[in-house]
Amino acid sequence: MIRTCFPKTTVTGIMILVTLIVPRGVYGQRRGQEEAPPQRWSPISVGLYVGYDNQPSGEVAGAQIRIPVLRSGTVQLISDANVTFLNRLKEYQFNVEAVYTTVASTGGLYAGGGLAWRNTMFGSDLTAGRRTVQGYSIVVGFETGGIAGTSLSPQLEIRWSFLKETALNPRVISLGVNFPLWRAGPRGSDLATR
Repeated sequence: MIRTCFPKTTVTGIMILVTLIVPRGVYGQRRGQEEAPPQRWSPISVGLYVGYDNQPSGEVAGAQIRIPVLRSGTVQLISDANVTFLNRLKEYQFNVEAVYTTVASTGGLYAGGGLAWRNTMFGSDLTAGRRTVQGYSIVVGFETGGIAGTSLSPQLEIRWSFLKETALNPRVISLGVNFPLWRAGPRGSDLATR
């Protein structure tokens, strides 16, 4: 029977190599090491956008707030309000949507849906008065991370609303910019500590 014995330098070298290769995610399981600081919630962001609504054929201007539901920010609630400028008429729309984002902190694709409310004059009789109609909406978009080292995050978005009691189904394509209210990252790395 042949007995193989490794020299102490080989065993020591293998142990050092294994220690360096171990993923940083498990370093907290080894004694004497501090745990990684907990990750902060992704920031709430506010934004403005402009675009075009192709069914009533008018320009759109709006504002939105994006609130993360999960700590990572991959699921968000978006609440937005916009005005569609038509000839001698303004239409108002409010949406509340839940979206899934592929990469929340650095931007990426997002898609989701929710509820929509549209306030306008329906029909050709302008004396009939305004009314608000409820429906649902589908939204798909792309948001980038910060641009040129800033926190400003541009977005391109398409929103299609399906309103009840009417044939009006607005389809808005918009370009906007969002601004986070604080920076994401480990605790202690927000703007107040820099």
